[in-house]
Amino acid sequence: MIQPRKQINNIYGYVRVSSEQQVKEGSSLDDQKNSIEQFVQAKFNRPVDKFFIDAGVSGMKDLVDRPGSRDLTDIMDRHDVIVTTKLDRFARGFYDMLNMVPTLEDTGITLYFCEMFGDTPVVLPKDEESTGLEAKLDMARINNRNLLATIAQFAEFERDLIMSRFNNGKIAWAEKGYSIGGHTPFGYKKEYEYFGNNKRRAKLVPIPEEQEVLKTIYACKERGLGARRIAKQVQNLHKGYEDFPYHKVHKILNRKFQGLNQAS
Repeated sequence: MIQPRKQINNIYGYVRVSSEQQVKEGSSLDDQKNSIEQFVQAKFNRPVDKFFIDAGVSGMKDLVDRPGSRDLTDIMDRHDVIVTTKLDRFARGFYDMLNMVPTLEDTGITLYFCEMFGDTPVVLPKDEESTGLEAKLDMARINNRNLLATIAQFAEFERDLIMSRFNNGKIAWAEKGYSIGGHTPFGYKKEYEYFGNNKRRAKLVPIPEEQEVLKTIYACKERGLGARRIAKQVQNLHKGYEDFPYHKVHKILNRKFQGLNQAS
């Protein structure tokens, strides 16, 4: 196994959790930090110099859009080591990670996912000087990228599967006439149903006047009219809607889940 160059400046740990509940409980953050600390101590016989933390921040955001990782990328320099637990803590997905690899290599960073690859680095720095190890390091990079690509594809597949299940659940609630969050869609109002443990769920109840407007919008769509012409029809046919904007027509025709793609 090819190891990174021995010269090391700083060792940084990066941890992230998505939900506010995880932030409050602290367990996931603490578990990640403990795992990184144990790895660094065992491999480098020294402590982590600094942790960068994103608490309650989605992994779907770019590194530069997360406060913790943005601070990390601002400070990292040649011969620094970054350790995080898994790919999904660090990158959005397969392509995102592969796009970051050249930048990390050129910066001179060594990156570890300690709970996925152990002490095998997923990124090795490019050395400015040509040495006898260069060919071996290049082969190590190729092997690491192949391994990273395989793991990343599985991680992305798992994330897509979770999102698919989540969206299917949203569709099921929408089909039952419930709100799935966000703004109340045009044509409806929210009425709350209460059940055990002070929980509630919003039911979407049709507003008769706005339902008539929806009927006009969808009828015009069936006739092939564009959003501007549909808005003009609404303005002409419905009292009180003389200023109905065409961008609202766009929003109604393109909405997902809530929308009951036709008036009740």
